[in-house]
Amino acid sequence: MPGEEKTEKATPKKRRDAREKEGKVLQSKEIVTAVSILGTFAALAALSSYIFISLTKVVTNGISAVGNEFTNNVGTYQNLFLNVVKDCVLIVLPLCVIVAFIVVISVMAQTRGLFTMKPLKPKFSKLNPLNGIKNMFSAQAVVGIVKGIIELAAIIAIVYGQVESRLTEIVSLVDTEPIYAVVYIANSVFSIIMILCIIFVFVAAGDFLFQWWQFEKNLKMSKQEVKDEYKQMEGDPQIKGKIKQKQREMAQARMMEQVPSADVVVRNPTHYAVALKYNIEEADSEAAPRVVAKGQDSLALRIIKIAEENNVYITENRALARELYETVDLGREIPSKLFNAVAVILTEMYTAKGIINSVTKAADKRRFGGRG
Repeated sequence: MPGEEKTEKATPKKRRDAREKEGKVLQSKEIVTAVSILGTFAALAALSSYIFISLTKVVTNGISAVGNEFTNNVGTYQNLFLNVVKDCVLIVLPLCVIVAFIVVISVMAQTRGLFTMKPLKPKFSKLNPLNGIKNMFSAQAVVGIVKGIIELAAIIAIVYGQVESRLTEIVSLVDTEPIYAVVYIANSVFSIIMILCIIFVFVAAGDFLFQWWQFEKNLKMSKQEVKDEYKQMEGDPQIKGKIKQKQREMAQARMMEQVPSADVVVRNPTHYAVALKYNIEEADSEAAPRVVAKGQDSLALRIIKIAEENNVYITENRALARELYETVDLGREIPSKLFNAVAVILTEMYTAKGIINSVTKAADKRRFGGRG
């Protein structure tokens, strides 16, 4: 329902659809930024010797080229440009590869390898100025502003504090060797960066918690949405009920088709009715009478009516009818404990129909009396 409060946690299907269909995943850009900065300066520290040697080689080659014969033509400038590009690539490329790898890994770790272009698809709703104004004052925007202020304040405070504490040493660098001055400045910058990175890590952790809260909040569902989703997954209960009812009706129709071929119907007198089928010619085999139809109340009356219309033998035995109904499934043979009781009824039926003789009686006695 429109406007219904969303208080329920997102179901697994809702999360799966948000990820696969909409490309929505829990992700903090601050974590990517913090990891990227840490990775960049860690890579700089690891590659410092390589970068320093490469830069020294470039500068040395440039200085040694001074005074050499210089041909002022396009080919010379092209060679010079290509050499500069090649040196820059050789120096910067390893660092760029490492940083790009770190960024990709940090993003994949949060998205669990999801790659989708759906968030980049244009949405005309974003052109609505009212939505734009609303987003300006949203919790996401407020948190972004707070993060920016914290990061800017941290950078200013740490840089100012570090420079002020090292001011005397920085001034004294004028009287030192250039190589020592470069090393000192590099170490100072690295120390400042590491302090900033630690602060960025805490900011990223806070941002991740906020993004998690915001992500879960956006995924929440109303009770009606949960019910609708359940209907979609499990099927409408009303439709399922109608299907089950239709299946029961079809099963009952098939069962009723078996009543005319039954040998006897045991009733109680109207509450229960059980139709049994037994072939007298199979008396010496392992076959036993089977329940081909059974019912209670109105269904029992239908069984009795069909049996009467087809001249099926009907007998009343309250205890036996109830026990057959409750303990024997449709299509199953009767249990051995009921052999004697059923044998008596079958004998009565055969006698009533005038088709029983001494051989049949002996067969029934062996079949139902000797197996127990």
